[in-house]
Amino acid sequence: MPFQVLVGLIFCNIVWAANPIMSKVLLATFTPPQVAWLRYSSATGFFLCFVAALKVAELGRVPLLPKRHGRSSAPRFFGVVRSRREFLLLLGVGFSAFCFAPLVGLSGLSRTGAIDNALVIALEPLVTVSLAVLFLRERLSIVQGVSFILAVLGFGLLSGLLMTPPSEWMREPSIVGNLILVFSLVGEGGYSIFARQLAGRLPMTEVFGSSLLLGFGVLTAMTVPYSGFPSWGELSQLDAKSWLALLWLGPLGSTLTYLYWLVALERTAVSSAALTLFVQPIVGSLLGALALGEALTPMKWVGGAVILFAVGLLTLRRQNS
Repeated sequence: MPFQVLVGLIFCNIVWAANPIMSKVLLATFTPPQVAWLRYSSATGFFLCFVAALKVAELGRVPLLPKRHGRSSAPRFFGVVRSRREFLLLLGVGFSAFCFAPLVGLSGLSRTGAIDNALVIALEPLVTVSLAVLFLRERLSIVQGVSFILAVLGFGLLSGLLMTPPSEWMREPSIVGNLILVFSLVGEGGYSIFARQLAGRLPMTEVFGSSLLLGFGVLTAMTVPYSGFPSWGELSQLDAKSWLALLWLGPLGSTLTYLYWLVALERTAVSSAALTLFVQPIVGSLLGALALGEALTPMKWVGGAVILFAVGLLTLRRQNS
C-alpha cells in the first residue's frame, strides 16, 4: 500500500472515530431521525456542489484533477441504470447505508455512550461476513466461525449482557442502546452486500453518487411524517460547536471520506484497507473518554479487546488468503 494512501485511510478512520461524539452534540437538540436527516442533507448538498465544481472545471478545462492517459480523470458519479435489478440494488445500497443505518444507529447512540458506539462498530466486518453467508451463500470458514463466537462473547462483556439477568436487559438503557447499535450494523453490512453485486456492472463512484441520492430521498420520506424537519428557529439558535458537528458529520464524515475510501480501493486491496479500521474503536474510545468524560470500565476494556482480537483474526486471515 502506498504510504500516502495509508495516511489518507488512517485520517478517514480518525474522522469516523469522532462521528459518535459529533452526533452526541446534535442529539442534545434534535431527535435521532432529525440528526440523521441533517447529516445526510449536508452530505448530499456538499456532494452535489462538489460534482458541479468538477463539471464546471472540466468544461472550462481547468485541471482540478490530474489527467490519465491524456484524458480527464474526473470520475462519473451518475450513470444510466440499465435494468430493474440494477436500480433495486442501488436502492438497497442507498437504503442500507444512508437511511437504515443512521436512523437505527443514532437511536441506539441516544441511549448509550460514544465509547460503546466506537467499540461496537468494530463488529461491522463480522456482520458483513454473516450477511454474505445468508444472502450470497458464501461458505463460513472455521476461522470466521471462531471470530464470530469471540465477537459475540466480547459484545456480551462490553454491553453488560453477561453480567445482567436476561429479565433486566430491557430495563437498562445502555444495553438496549448497544443492541440497537448492533442491529444498525445490518445496514452498514448491507451496503457491502448490495454494492458487491454491482461490481463489474457500474463504477463504484456511480454506485456511491446514485445510492446517496436514493438513500437520502428515502430518509427524507421517512423523517418528515414522524419527526418533521428541524425548524428554522432551532437551526438559527445553534452555536458554533453544533455547526462544527454538522459539518464534520456531513461533508467531512460522509462525503469526502467515503469518496476517498472508494478512490483508495483502486490502489490497494480491500483486506489491507480493512486493517486501518482498527484505528476507529481505539481513537473513538479515547475521544469519548476525553471529550465526553465517559468511563472506560475494565469490563469494556476486556470486551473491546476480545472484539478487536476477533475482527483482527478475521482480517489477517483474509489478507493472507
